[in-house]
Amino acid sequence: MPRSFLAYSLLTVFLFGIPAAHSQMPKALTAEDTILAVINGETVTERDFRLMLPKYDTELKTVPPPQKAQIMRDIVTQRLLAIEGKKQKLDKSAVFNARKRSIVDAALAQAAVQHFLQGDGAVSEKDMRAFYKKNEKAFIKEDVSASHILLKSRKEAEAVLADLKAGKDFAKLAAEKSIGPSGPKGGDLGTFARGQMVPEFEKAAFALKAGEVGGPVKTKFGFHIIKVTARSGAKAVPFKQVVAQIRENMIGQKLGAYFKKLKEAAKIEIKDSNYAIAGE
Repeated sequence: MPRSFLAYSLLTVFLFGIPAAHSQMPKALTAEDTILAVINGETVTERDFRLMLPKYDTELKTVPPPQKAQIMRDIVTQRLLAIEGKKQKLDKSAVFNARKRSIVDAALAQAAVQHFLQGDGAVSEKDMRAFYKKNEKAFIKEDVSASHILLKSRKEAEAVLADLKAGKDFAKLAAEKSIGPSGPKGGDLGTFARGQMVPEFEKAAFALKAGEVGGPVKTKFGFHIIKVTARSGAKAVPFKQVVAQIRENMIGQKLGAYFKKLKEAAKIEIKDSNYAIAGE
């Protein structure tokens, strides 16, 4: 996938979590809500219970009784401690109010994200298919099977390359000369796709035909002599296999643009330079 899309996706996960962004947010409390318990005169509704679940819209009938009991135990403990905190007027303290502000802000931020993703930021299947078609090159899968001989210096690598050109066996030279962990196996690296190796190595390996030897190629590990033993033809990955990845990337892209728009419209002044945000 394009790196910018991946970056936006990671931003989404870091701030809100993809599952949270897709969870159905609770509706306004209604008279129909079932009362599950009463603690010192305060009710615990089904809605209160649901808010303790990882996903609000989970079917309660699918939650096993032991888990229901544990969640109710947690609710009772939390509610009793909250009642005690009010008795001691801890809700009036500066520390509590600062923490309350943080919790409320986080809940509102998540609600704002959910509202955006259900409106202007919504991603339909039509949008995802259009994205798939526009970025079809990013969804091409091509595998290469290769072996390598890793050396410390270019001089050593060129000497090994000369031995190979003279007819010496690649696997034997790898076992004798390679400083990489694959040396004892004749330098065999197995089969890999794009994005699995360091860029310099990948570029060289995918430029070779089956049976060809190339190098020396310098990477952070040293100097490589590469032999491609087999490669598959480039094939498009079916839409169904990448739809979840596309959805997350598109959501990340939309959220990134949304955050940027909010920042541009806001007046933000960082008073202490030690807290300045780089690049902003």
